[in-house]
Amino acid sequence: MKNTYRLFLILGLVGMAAVSCDFLDPLQNGSYNEDNYMNYPKIVRGFIDQAYSLRPGNYYATEFIGTDAGTDNSVYRDPTSAMRELSLGSGKMNANPFTTIWERDYQGINYCNMFLKDRVGISAHYLLDARSNEFLANSLQGDAFALRAWYHYDLLKTFGGVGTDGKLLGVPIRTEQTDVASINNSDIVRASFDDTVKQILEDCDSAELYLPLNNRDYPGDPVYTTAISGSARYRCFDQVSLNGLRAMVYLLWASPAFNPDKDVTRYQKAAEYAAKVIRHKLEVESTLTGGFDPKTGFTWHNLNHPEVINISTTFTTSTNIETGFYPSGFKGNANFGASQDLVDAFPAANGYPIYDPRSMYDPSKPYDNRDPRLDATIFHNGSKVRRITNSEVMYTFDTSESGRDAPTRSSASPTGYYIKKFIYLGWNPYDSNIATAYRSIFYMRWEQMCLIFAEAASKAASPTDNTYGLTAKQALAYLRSRPTTDNVPGIGATSDPYLDECAASPTLFDALVKNEWRITTCFEGVHFYNLRRWCANTSDLSDINVDVHGVTVRGNVASGFTYAETTIERKNYPSLWVPLPYMEVRRCPNLVQNKGWESWR
Repeated sequence: MKNTYRLFLILGLVGMAAVSCDFLDPLQNGSYNEDNYMNYPKIVRGFIDQAYSLRPGNYYATEFIGTDAGTDNSVYRDPTSAMRELSLGSGKMNANPFTTIWERDYQGINYCNMFLKDRVGISAHYLLDARSNEFLANSLQGDAFALRAWYHYDLLKTFGGVGTDGKLLGVPIRTEQTDVASINNSDIVRASFDDTVKQILEDCDSAELYLPLNNRDYPGDPVYTTAISGSARYRCFDQVSLNGLRAMVYLLWASPAFNPDKDVTRYQKAAEYAAKVIRHKLEVESTLTGGFDPKTGFTWHNLNHPEVINISTTFTTSTNIETGFYPSGFKGNANFGASQDLVDAFPAANGYPIYDPRSMYDPSKPYDNRDPRLDATIFHNGSKVRRITNSEVMYTFDTSESGRDAPTRSSASPTGYYIKKFIYLGWNPYDSNIATAYRSIFYMRWEQMCLIFAEAASKAASPTDNTYGLTAKQALAYLRSRPTTDNVPGIGATSDPYLDECAASPTLFDALVKNEWRITTCFEGVHFYNLRRWCANTSDLSDINVDVHGVTVRGNVASGFTYAETTIERKNYPSLWVPLPYMEVRRCPNLVQNKGWESWR
């Protein structure tokens, strides 16, 4: 029989198909309602605007910096945070940190389905000029398919895994507008992992039929007005970012945890699509004024940076990153601390890992002669916060046992390290007029495509194979040699003998790629999922249930410092997979929970 429970799955915004959506609330004179809204183009277009705006726009969220704290990259200061409790084996069914992803993504999918239903969106008349209207309608139609693919991918990346039935499962696929009144909860089931991937790729193919090639302004392009095309669609999907999404999907599908038959064609497709994006940047966008140059640095606050491929909604007033990362001495809360394990992942200045004797690493001076990306990413003892405009020193970290930033202090990092990445270095809480910066999430950017290509191409062929127009080795060289976000020359600016050595060994190269993933995308919500997809034996939890370390610093500037590694906590996940929201599994009797979370139903 039909169950009338309201499903978060089907989904947070299900009622909007009836009368609960703000867009569909009738005007006082009854001009529009759920039966005639298709006659009002602003309402129809609003479905796509809402689907875009649902995507997070700040890295200071559970699924980004929070999931990194679910690994040995960083640590939550608050022991009661839901993600920390989950990672330590004491998670609560009513405090699943991934529930908001489930609810939000299905809301976004429902908006897309409302737009696509009966071709309402593409048939609407948005503009008087017929040619412009056709372009806009097609673009919005492409957005709907692309966003539906994106949200299904985000769900698959998060919740895909082996169910309690022993099968490799994806997520419930939704391609029709959801009406809560007509849903039978028993019909809600998870598709297989493969079928979920296939639906995502089908939506990508559909989106490509409608989307413009590239949301950039090209001089002399007479086809469409810049009021609705080019950079006017900057945060929206285009064919370039669609190829980026395909590359991400294929890499996930090719990974050991989700590829039991070791189908190498999946790596080939991931490499192929990533290469298309890379070549477009190098061969096309590089020709534009102020266009892409792989030898230039990157800044997190230039939302128009030519490296960007796909971007979220922009925010300008949030300072939660600064207050959340800095210690109390600089009027912050230090809610997260970077780990010693992540610090150790950064190589020496000559490119060798610090455990390699050729690195000339000195444990008594652990931050000297290191990859400059370390100082661009993490504050350590003695680090200086320099104002971006004039290099004025605004703060100096003292994490020694008696220092103001020691782990034992109030509102201090428990690890002795502080996160610098994403911080706007023009912000100073003591200024009379406190400067803020633009915030956004770069869902796809140049460095990620290089990492996808390096991993996929090396698996599909070899680190030095040139089948795709560049080699996996070249892709890593782009990352290691470019200037940092502080505009300091990279480690391979002149030569990179360790990269040369790794390129001759698939095993070494694989380890190098994984480490480059870790340090390049730390705190971006990537490492948590990478660790899981890389597991060939999904019952082996040794790569995720690890000790997380910090540092104890003794001494002072006059006498010198000593550094000792300390253990902060040990991860204790019961499963490689994350749990589906408890209430969804309770309400939907055929919705299979992930392995390891059998009691969460």
